[in-house]
Amino acid sequence: MINSLSSLSRMTLLSIIILLISTSVYAQDLSERPLQKLIDCPSAGGPEPGSYDFELRAYPNGGVLTGFTVGLFKRFALGIYYGGTEIIGFNTPDWNPQPGAVAMFRLIDESIALPALSLGFTNQGYGAWLDSLDRYQYKAKGFYAALGKNFAIGSIGEFGGHFGVNMNPIEENNEALDLFVAIDYRMSNQIGLIMEYSLALDDRKCISLCGDRGYLNFCIRWTFAERLSIDLNLRDVLLNQDNPNPGREIRISYVENL
Repeated sequence: MINSLSSLSRMTLLSIIILLISTSVYAQDLSERPLQKLIDCPSAGGPEPGSYDFELRAYPNGGVLTGFTVGLFKRFALGIYYGGTEIIGFNTPDWNPQPGAVAMFRLIDESIALPALSLGFTNQGYGAWLDSLDRYQYKAKGFYAALGKNFAIGSIGEFGGHFGVNMNPIEENNEALDLFVAIDYRMSNQIGLIMEYSLALDDRKCISLCGDRGYLNFCIRWTFAERLSIDLNLRDVLLNQDNPNPGREIRISYVENL
């Protein structure tokens, strides 16, 4: 119990510090940046060098996940995340067994002719950690490659297309590569929509948990300040797992210079 309280205190303190160290130094507007992350899937974007992205995600079963990714160099970023379920509520928190790590390298910048290409790794999955299966409810992507290309269409807005391939050698059923695709649409500087789909080819042998329909997720993003946005997510719309309804989540993102 003492260890749980200590972990909660450290995570809360870290979140408060990150939110309070805002400076007047310029950081690129969230509405102007390539997407670093879609919903669960990575994109080819990342934090600018010398800046960080903070994320706080609340999900079913009293779940909270928080962390940040730092742009260390022009093309390289590192991040760390930690959370668990039953954090919001009366029950004893059930913490994830270890922090999640993120590393990404942007191999090719987007140009008129070419999409951006990033290579990366993350062992941070989503949803509850399932002790009986030794995995997250929604598996981490593991090693991945992500392509991204943006298209501006006059006054209609800006569209982004995303494609990726990943393999998770850490969690169970790691025999297969997985594929994911996504589109995002920014209708204004404040409002954006995201849709992503993962085939979940590496997650189809877990009969007690998953089906063969893959994971379809939706998001509406409101960037209500230059560096602050809130997402409303609908998870697993196809009900690939045995849930009565899609999951509902809230994610808050914040970007700032170091």
